[in-house]
Amino acid sequence: MRKIEEQKRSDNFRKVIRESVTSATDFETDTVRSLYQWWEGFHPELPQRADFEISKHWKIASSLYLLEVLGPGRYLTRLNGETVVDIVGTSLRGHEITQQDPLPEIRLLSDYLDTLVAGKTARRCSGVADVFGKQYLTFETVDCPLTNATGDISFIIGAMSLTS
Repeated sequence: MRKIEEQKRSDNFRKVIRESVTSATDFETDTVRSLYQWWEGFHPELPQRADFEISKHWKIASSLYLLEVLGPGRYLTRLNGETVVDIVGTSLRGHEITQQDPLPEIRLLSDYLDTLVAGKTARRCSGVADVFGKQYLTFETVDCPLTNATGDISFIIGAMSLTS
């Protein structure tokens, strides 16, 4: 299912398209593709948070973000790399993402993250952002759920990259 968001936002994004991942060929950048391939390598199981070691992904570390699942509609940004901050336009590290946030884009993000937790599958976003004073650059992300020892989704690891 494909969802397109085009409302006015306070971050750098002008348009966000959220959709399912069908394969690694869905991605344009090596950065995003490599995180997805790592995640997909655990199939048919889902990787646990303990399986992800940043030292093994050092080449893409600045493009990574990590969200902790606090409960339905509640997430905490634990990590967002420098590239993520540049593309988004602000650091969300330590920020709680909820459906009660005053910013509509944060509420939409919370809803989207709920679909990841419920579906227990990776999803992707793409769209248009105004970054580094340039308008209409394109970006892509992958968002991959991670489980805890009991099999519940406890974190979401993602990667973000500019495609143009």
